[in-house]
Amino acid sequence: MDKRSLQKYARRWHRRFGIFIGIQFLMWTLGGAYFAWFHIDNVRGQYEVNKKQPVTVSFEHLLPVQSLLPRVGLDRIKEIRIKSWMGKPVVQFIQDGDRLEMFDATSGDKLSPISEQTAVRIARADFAPQAEISSVSLVEQKGGEYKGPIPAYRVEFDNAKSTHLYVHANSGRITARRNTIWRVFDFLWMLHIVDFENREDFNNWLLRILSLLGLITIGSGYLLWGVTTPVLRRKRD
Repeated sequence: MDKRSLQKYARRWHRRFGIFIGIQFLMWTLGGAYFAWFHIDNVRGQYEVNKKQPVTVSFEHLLPVQSLLPRVGLDRIKEIRIKSWMGKPVVQFIQDGDRLEMFDATSGDKLSPISEQTAVRIARADFAPQAEISSVSLVEQKGGEYKGPIPAYRVEFDNAKSTHLYVHANSGRITARRNTIWRVFDFLWMLHIVDFENREDFNNWLLRILSLLGLITIGSGYLLWGVTTPVLRRKRD
């Protein structure tokens, strides 16, 4: 293939792919810039977590775990945990990430699912900034900004970042922190890996195809530069 034909084909394919892949290049660049400027702890809301003082919890005089088993309503028990929760020892019988039952380890009282008022107390204790709570709702399906264990209470704060804290109703722990910075991050991440459904699969075929088209576009651009630049022509002459 002579030089003129090579230049013709390089220019043609560079233009064709460039129009299409240029949009994705822009998305990759915007996403990369955003990821670089905002620390992941800021995205995850860690800067707003209240630094609580350690609480000493006594694990003496606990009820035998066997005595609580008849009251457990799970289909099966995969794991049993004894831990502290809200300043007291508790026993958790765990079936899976969503389903577990929690009991007071000293009185035997069943603590799960927690009430809305308890979820608000947990959220207020965790959130350091002074902000009012605008609403509280129960989330029973995974999707949108929350894919953690359900059911969970969404506690919405009236602050500049529109922070939402999610409290798992069965374990009484905060399972997600969402804010405006996270939402923008999540949207750009979706465009970055081209997974518009779950936003987790960065080995999908659409991303692979776009990456190949991107390499072809870049390669054709360098080829076009190589056959047209006066610098290389003078060196060959």
